[in-house]
Amino acid sequence: MNDSGYQSNLRLLRGFLDEFRSVLRQESPGLIPRLAFHYVRAFLSLLCQYPNKKLASLSLYRWINFFIMGNVMTIFWTMFVALPESKNVIEMGDDLVWISGMALVFTKIVYMHLRCDEIDELIWHFDYYNRELRPHHTDEEVLGWQRLCYVIESGLYINCFCLVNFFSAAIFLQPLLGEGKLPFHCVYPFQWHRLDLHPYSFWFLYIWQSVTSQHNLMSILMVDMVGITAFLQTALNLKLLCIEMRRLGEMKVSDERFHEEFCRVVRFHQHIIMLVEKANRAFNGAFNAQLMASFSLISISTFETMAAAAVDPKMAAKFVLLMLVAFIQLSLWCVTGTLVYTQSVEVAQAAFDINDWHTKSPAIQKDISFVILRAQKPLMYVAEPFLPFTLGTYMLVLKNCYRLLALMQESM
Repeated sequence: MNDSGYQSNLRLLRGFLDEFRSVLRQESPGLIPRLAFHYVRAFLSLLCQYPNKKLASLSLYRWINFFIMGNVMTIFWTMFVALPESKNVIEMGDDLVWISGMALVFTKIVYMHLRCDEIDELIWHFDYYNRELRPHHTDEEVLGWQRLCYVIESGLYINCFCLVNFFSAAIFLQPLLGEGKLPFHCVYPFQWHRLDLHPYSFWFLYIWQSVTSQHNLMSILMVDMVGITAFLQTALNLKLLCIEMRRLGEMKVSDERFHEEFCRVVRFHQHIIMLVEKANRAFNGAFNAQLMASFSLISISTFETMAAAAVDPKMAAKFVLLMLVAFIQLSLWCVTGTLVYTQSVEVAQAAFDINDWHTKSPAIQKDISFVILRAQKPLMYVAEPFLPFTLGTYMLVLKNCYRLLALMQESM
C-alpha cells in the first residue's frame, strides 16, 4: 500500500530519469528499481489529484483537490453557456469538441478522487510475482521481460509528456496569433471575457485558462497512464505466468513436488484473474467516459476538418490536431487491451506445452486440463455495459464514426 507523503513523491519523481537511465545502461537484464506505476502515482499526487488515505489526511491537500474539481466544473459551465453564441457549424463544432474534452477531464479526475485507495491496492497486487511467487529471483528471461515492460512504460510516459506539452502550447498560444480571444470560448459575468471592454479581466482569464488547461492535460495524461500501465502490467504478468507454466515441464521431480509447484503457479493465475476483475470495477466509469468521448471527439473533429478545409484552413489544422490526439488516445487503450486479450489465451497453450504432462497422475492431469479450459475464456478490460478495449472495438468505433460522418455530410 502507498504511505508516501507529498515530499517523498517529489523525491521519487526527481530520481525518475536517473532510474530510467540506469535500467537502459544495464548490459544484461537486472532488477528494475520499482514498478513504473509509482512514477505516475507520484505525479498525480503532485498535481493534487490523488487524495488517498495518506494525502487526504492533509487538510490543505484535500481542499486544493476540491478547488481543482470545482474549477474544472466552472470552466465547463462557462463553455456550455457560450454554446448558443456559436455563429456557424464550424464554431459550434469547436465548442462541442472542447466541451466533450472538459467533460472527460472532469469525469476522470472525479473517478480518481473516488477510487485512488482502490488503485493503491491494485498497484500493490501487481507486484505479486516479485513479492510472493519468486522473491529475489535472478532468472534472465523473467528479468528481461520485466526490464522491457519498464522501458516501454517509462518511454511512453516521457514521449506522451512531451506531446501533451506541445498540444497544450498549441491551445493557449494559438489565440494570441488571432483576434485576441480566450483559449476556450466561454461566457463570464459582466462580459469579463471581452478584451475591448475589460482588458485586465481578459488577460487574467487568459492566464487562468492557460494554467488550467496545462493542469487538466497533465492530469488526464497521468490518469490515462495509470489505466494503460495496468493493461501492460497485466500482459506482463500473464507472460511471466506462461514462462512459469512451461518450466514446470522441465522439473525432474516427483508428482507430489510437481503438484506443489503447479498449485503455486495456478494461484498466480487466479490472482491475475482477480486483479482484472478489481481493475474493471475500479476503472469502469473512466472506461465508459473514454469510449463515449473518443467516439464524439473523433466524429466531430473529422466532420469539422472537412467543413473548415475550404473556409478556414487554420481551424481545419486545429481540428486535424484534435483528431490525431483522439486517435492516439483510443489507439493506446485498444492496443494494450488487445495485448492482455491475446496473452491471456496464450496461458492455455503454455499449460498444454508442459512436457509429458499426460504421464503425470490423474489428479495432476485433471488440474492441468482445468487450467487449459479456464484459459479459453480470455481476460478483457471492459467498459461495461459497452465493449472491451480491443482492436475489434477500435475498428467498430471507427466504423460508427464513419457512418455518423456520412449522415452529417448528407444533412449539410
